[in-house]
Amino acid sequence: MYVLTIDQVDSRTGEDAVPRLLRLLAPVDTMLPFERTAGDEVQGVLSDPAQVLLAWRTAVRDGHWSAGLGLGGDGELGATSRASRGGPFLAARDAVEDAKQEPSQVSVRVSPDAPPAAARAALDAQAVIRLLSILVRGRTPAGWRVVDAAAARPDATQAQLADELEVSRQAVSKALLAAHLREVSDGEETAARLLARALTACADGGVR
Repeated sequence: MYVLTIDQVDSRTGEDAVPRLLRLLAPVDTMLPFERTAGDEVQGVLSDPAQVLLAWRTAVRDGHWSAGLGLGGDGELGATSRASRGGPFLAARDAVEDAKQEPSQVSVRVSPDAPPAAARAALDAQAVIRLLSILVRGRTPAGWRVVDAAAARPDATQAQLADELEVSRQAVSKALLAAHLREVSDGEETAARLLARALTACADGGVR
């Protein structure tokens, strides 16, 4: 399982952003839904690495969040994330504390008893996600508008997107290039494979 803990940055000087983040995270497919676990922190339990990355990207886009991902096969699920425990939850706690010190504001950790192969795959995934964080955080509101339109209509041409958004085709092309749409998509697929590999290594004792 994957446990994603997301903590608000500079919460003492800003408004409580947890309710807004929980609304944004509601569409994410989870084993246990995201909920406020302590103060300005939310946590959810997931089984699909692609959904993990969707939740992470949602937090990055909203801004002002540090994300710590813990993974492992030795978690004990309760009725809620807050009532659950085990290695992945301990790993998520370590990860989010580390993320607060990172410019990318994201870290990945495995359960304390996970084999070395799982830890290596998790670190590989972390490296990819940290690079993705730099790209995603660089998107402007105008860039996100084009990205959202392209995601909603993946078969649309740039000319069709331009007509829909009432901008020039050149503006759409420039926005997509600046948003690194293809690179981010490819990177998330790579990160998802690495996260899946890390979790598999936890389950099989690292024999790969």
